[in-house]
Amino acid sequence: MVVNGSPVPSAPSELPTSGWTSGEELAVESFSGEPGAPPIWEKVIKVIKLLVQEVINFRDQQFVEEFQKPVEEMSSFIQYQVPSIPTHLSKTPCSTSNYNKEACLQEISHGLQVYQVLLQHVKAEYPQSTLLPSVMRQTTVLIGLFKDKMKAAEVVEDLSSSERERVLGEVSTGTEWERKTSVHAILRELRHFLVDTKTALRAWGRRAKAGSNYDITMVGKGVRSGLE
Repeated sequence: MVVNGSPVPSAPSELPTSGWTSGEELAVESFSGEPGAPPIWEKVIKVIKLLVQEVINFRDQQFVEEFQKPVEEMSSFIQYQVPSIPTHLSKTPCSTSNYNKEACLQEISHGLQVYQVLLQHVKAEYPQSTLLPSVMRQTTVLIGLFKDKMKAAEVVEDLSSSERERVLGEVSTGTEWERKTSVHAILRELRHFLVDTKTALRAWGRRAKAGSNYDITMVGKGVRSGLE
């Protein structure tokens, strides 16, 4: 079921109002080699870059073909949301200096698992899509990469069958229009979730680098003071 007219607490405040594709393509291009992306996250960021572009391509194609509107009018659909959409990291402590890395990795992995289930609804609505299989595959790969970075990956359990049924039940019922708009909302919010995740990784890298530079500076001061 798609909720229409309700506030969208998980949506970033700086949502674009026009020209969706062009701006996003520029953002995608900056994923690799950007300041603040530490080597430890390089492979993860590469997968995010690929997945974001695939989600954008599928979302834009679905929007134009299904609703017969140009992508520039996509912002008019922002009021449609799916109840079980995971909270964006920009709305959590993971985007602040007080973040807990392990807890944030767990939150990212859990969120991606929810999207895995939601993508099953997308598959049911578009079984012949040539773009969707790669989106689903890369989402699974990304979950594995994040779990590899955890100290206790076993804490993030797979969704139970009842949880999966609940998530799917929220989007698989309703009219054809509601099911199609739910697909659009899922793809839109997945893209936001991935971009938020990339932003968090970049911020973590900057803070780690700043901490490393501070340690080096303090060591240097210690050496100099010993020589004076």
